[in-house]
Amino acid sequence: MNFPVNFGFVQIGLILLIVVGLALLISGLVLARRVGMRALILRGGSGLVLVLAAVLLLWVATLMQTYLGLTGEIKAAHVVAKQVEGQEHLLDIELTLFGDDQQDEQRLKYQVEGDTWVLQAGIVELEPWVNALGFHSGYKISRLYGQRLDGVATTQNQIFLNGGDRDFFDDMRKGRWWTEPFVRSAYGNAVIAVPGEYDVFVSRDAIKTRAPA
Repeated sequence: MNFPVNFGFVQIGLILLIVVGLALLISGLVLARRVGMRALILRGGSGLVLVLAAVLLLWVATLMQTYLGLTGEIKAAHVVAKQVEGQEHLLDIELTLFGDDQQDEQRLKYQVEGDTWVLQAGIVELEPWVNALGFHSGYKISRLYGQRLDGVATTQNQIFLNGGDRDFFDDMRKGRWWTEPFVRSAYGNAVIAVPGEYDVFVSRDAIKTRAPA
């Protein structure tokens, strides 16, 4: 999975911590030659702890760049689904994916086989203490497909959105997402609805839909 870096105040602050930590570590090594190992243990040890903590938190920040930040419930998409006239089990879908400073808004149109539409997202939930440091749990809407009410499987392939989620689930299968103590959980979640007009919201733990206000 590609994790582009977009530096902000948090990342800059963490890099400064790394620099300070390295400076403490180096000065501890220098002082150790003059006054003994006690200086290395006290100053060098403090620097090493700072460097490790800052590197780990910077890694978390970089990892989350492909996900839109979740600070609560966010309106992530708008869906208008209509049954194709004269066609059974076929829907016209107008999908708007809202963006933010990192991603542009997308307006998309598809035909989906089925009587209901399904919008799926990958959700990464961070531990509360990580959120308190200014890092946000995140989501990425990744798939659109349809389902038939009679239970018959559709023949249409699922539609990938925002580059899909194959890397996300490959990482999960290999255990790369279970990065304690930072990530509480990482999983796919989906909303299913009949034809109509809907706003789609994503919270810290689910994707959901409501009729527009």
